[in-house]
Amino acid sequence: MKALNQNEFTINSDSFIGHPSVYIENNQIKEIYFTSFKDSHLEGYAHLNIYVAKFINNRWQKPEHLNEINSNFDDLMPFITKDGTKLFFVSNRPGGYGGFDIWYAERDLKTGIWSKPVNLGPNINTEYDEITPFLTHNQQKLIFASNRPGGIGGFDLYVSNFNGLDFDLPINLGEPFNSKQNDEALKISDNSLWTYFSSDRFEVNAKGGYDIYRFLIPKELVEFSKIILKGKILNAETQEPVSVEATILIEFGLQNLVIKSDRRFKNDGKTIDNTFKAELYSGRIYRLQISAPGYYPLETLLDYKEIYTETKTDERIFYLKPIKPIEPIIRYIPGIVIDEETHLSLPGSQVIKIDSDGNILELKLDPYAQFTVPVRKNEKFQIKASSPGYETKIETFKESKELQKIIIKLKKIQEPCEAKQLECIWNTRIFFDLDSAEIKPTEREKIKLIAEILKLYPDVKIEIQGHTDRSYRGPKEKSFEYNLKLSIERANNVKKELMQLGINENRLVVKGYSYTKPLVEAPDAIKGAINRRVEFKEIK
Repeated sequence: MKALNQNEFTINSDSFIGHPSVYIENNQIKEIYFTSFKDSHLEGYAHLNIYVAKFINNRWQKPEHLNEINSNFDDLMPFITKDGTKLFFVSNRPGGYGGFDIWYAERDLKTGIWSKPVNLGPNINTEYDEITPFLTHNQQKLIFASNRPGGIGGFDLYVSNFNGLDFDLPINLGEPFNSKQNDEALKISDNSLWTYFSSDRFEVNAKGGYDIYRFLIPKELVEFSKIILKGKILNAETQEPVSVEATILIEFGLQNLVIKSDRRFKNDGKTIDNTFKAELYSGRIYRLQISAPGYYPLETLLDYKEIYTETKTDERIFYLKPIKPIEPIIRYIPGIVIDEETHLSLPGSQVIKIDSDGNILELKLDPYAQFTVPVRKNEKFQIKASSPGYETKIETFKESKELQKIIIKLKKIQEPCEAKQLECIWNTRIFFDLDSAEIKPTEREKIKLIAEILKLYPDVKIEIQGHTDRSYRGPKEKSFEYNLKLSIERANNVKKELMQLGINENRLVVKGYSYTKPLVEAPDAIKGAINRRVEFKEIK
């Protein structure tokens, strides 16, 4: 870049000239933006104005008043972005949030025309003053000073991250950047190593008024570098490029990037490459989804949480699993569920079909426990049948002419409670009415049986677990606490009953779970009634 020669610099005048910002293109100085008052040499409005001077043929041209930017109020402290497309500045014009606000305008580089200035909004501006805007190289971070409440001193330095749609709520940079005095006008060196800013803080080596300070750049101000993601899309079975165009969706927060894959072909039309490329940023975690006709979608996370100082390339291969065509149903095979001993039908049963890929189909039973199974030619499948009081059974079948009917015979389970086995306790639930911890008469018989079993096993200790549903009607934030208290109360009442039946307190431990372990996910009191319970667990 050509050094500035004092003899060539013709911008300065007897008027106030301040807060310059230089636009450089291809290592050549193009423009300088600055703040000044209207005078005999400068056109403009009565208050502070923003001017631009162009550098042509190694000389500065006469400064021009930015008519599209300036107003009849104070407009000052311009900052031109590295690409020359945006100008951020400070103004106390109407339409802001009070005091000095930060505004910006965009420029069409082809025509040179600036858009109407826009206020950065309430995330950045307040009823107080926001000044000295500065954007990092890739425009990911806005740094400015503000005298809003909550700071350390007068004007403090703040940073706001750009989320792709808007600037986030700013964060105070804290010490050493901020002090009990005024700290403002922070800039970052081109090598992203140093920060420079002005402060009138009281320091041993301070010279008085505003001095310039330098600190190594903190992690909070480091810009995210680019990540170039290069992906190849292959068929998971053949290991060859997917032969159809794929759609790639990349998500980060509210941002969605949708791109299409790029395919290359041979003369005979065969796909020899299927790739895509995307520009992402470090310091983030992206969700990536790839979909293509005839293939199952692929979803994965791209973890780029580390922050790099330069562009990185991430080359990956993504495998899509082809969807196999499903053969049509050729016939329906009848079936029935019966008792193994009596051969009587079991209409309360549940029957499901499991195909060779693990897909599940629930089969409907009629009042006589009969069902039908849809099958394809030569299909292998399993039938899983269960019924209350019976052992669950899984049988494997294959479609053939010989397979005319499916008969599932279930074996009755020996009732552990009748035999007074420990298993009875773990399978027993004590149920409660809505919003109640009172033990119902019907449930006392269950507790009495548990006490009898515990007397047969004197070394067994149990945990009495209290549970609730989600039907609490009070303030949402108190729901968990209320239900936790209720679940403990239910467990304690069962404990008292067992103690009255002769079980030593040392064998009984109470624990409440509020609504965190429902048997059925149901928010209403009717469907969630089964969740209002006490259960038991052995303590080893």
